[in-house]
Amino acid sequence: MAQLAYPLAAQRKFALALVVFAAGSMTLGCKAGVVATPSPGTGGAGAGTGTAGTTGSGGSSAGGPGIGGFAGTIMINPDAGACQQGSYTFEPKIPTVYLVVDRSGSMFHCLTATQNVCPNKADTSWSTLKTAIESVITQLDAQVRFGFTTIYGTDPSNNRGGMCPLISGTLADNVAPALNNAAAIKAKYDGLAWPIESESSTSGKKFESPAMYAITAATKALMADTTPGDKYIIFLTDGQEDYCDDALEICASDSTVGALQAAFAANIRTIVFGLQTTQFNLPGPVLDAFANAGAGESTVASVPSGLDATAIFDQCQGVMPWRTDLTASGHPTTRGPTAVVGTYMATAGMTKPFKPNAADQNMLLTQLSTALAGVKSCTFDLNNINGKAIKVDRNQLNKASIKVEGTTVPLDPNSNNGWFMTSDTTLELFGSACDAWRDPDAKNIEFNFPCEIIVE
Repeated sequence: MAQLAYPLAAQRKFALALVVFAAGSMTLGCKAGVVATPSPGTGGAGAGTGTAGTTGSGGSSAGGPGIGGFAGTIMINPDAGACQQGSYTFEPKIPTVYLVVDRSGSMFHCLTATQNVCPNKADTSWSTLKTAIESVITQLDAQVRFGFTTIYGTDPSNNRGGMCPLISGTLADNVAPALNNAAAIKAKYDGLAWPIESESSTSGKKFESPAMYAITAATKALMADTTPGDKYIIFLTDGQEDYCDDALEICASDSTVGALQAAFAANIRTIVFGLQTTQFNLPGPVLDAFANAGAGESTVASVPSGLDATAIFDQCQGVMPWRTDLTASGHPTTRGPTAVVGTYMATAGMTKPFKPNAADQNMLLTQLSTALAGVKSCTFDLNNINGKAIKVDRNQLNKASIKVEGTTVPLDPNSNNGWFMTSDTTLELFGSACDAWRDPDAKNIEFNFPCEIIVE
């Protein structure tokens, strides 16, 4: 737990301190001339130290995955001149997270046997993931605006009789984002129909995996959502993507990269999970490309060694959904390495996908909790704190200081790699400063403002 250190009262400069803790909100009370001892509020244990692609340690406890960083306290020092005594609970802008969950047929395969539709429902990726998601979102119900939708449809092409509303932009099994949404998501999730074994290999009947359409529809919904706060997609898949048909994987993956990059361009970051099973058939470089594209990083085309992205065009030029996406991308439509839906570079970015073992419930819980630790808001709004507006004189920002995990964050008027007040009541972290705060291991952030720059 971080400790709040005050200068001598005689200096009468330190007036406003905000400390954001990892284990839920905290309240600081005080009397004139006395500094109170912080006491932790409710909240779960640490989310663990796992990182993307690893098992990690820690995880949830009876208190739930305490991802932290969503609540803290502003305390106005009563000995600081014009400032008034008070204690206010402060919450940064709440993030919105759309869970985009694979509902393809492979999610219902047995994890320990060979049936396409497992008679033991608990022995499936679908069930283990559902249990983990429902547990995590219940613990974070009041701290994150969760939405839910699935990657789902049956093949409507060639008169096969399937239905895939995602193609026209209609979200499948949708629960719109909201606070305290866990019960509504659970009701939808629990009520979804199980596939039928006899239809599991029949075109027009079997469950497909139209990931690009689901990501595009979720992006559109998030762009239309005017609620303040950062927006995210958590994309969870167990294998190859398609266009609600049996198209070539290389084509659908290229379209998915393009959709993820379009989401990032709309200020929506995507966190990628590849659920590992014995049937997992999505090439590792493709999953890496999804993670890089969702993070807005340099993305490498997943093609055979010695080839460039022209190989995608060569294989996909006759696939009509891919051609449609290529035209919409604005990229060249004649053969060449840039005639692809995604935008590719020679080197890959640093972000890696999460790769939990679908059969390991603890790993799923830990990595979901770790992922959600990274959605902490980098925007802090002082406009309405328990009905009281706390404004800052932006001409004196050089007198203030901010620390993340004890390390000073530089004031950066250029909004590149530091902090700045974008209005009299809104403070933002940018670049590496925001990255440092979103690190799952970052639990404490301190905002220290002298009294003379506070306008009540």
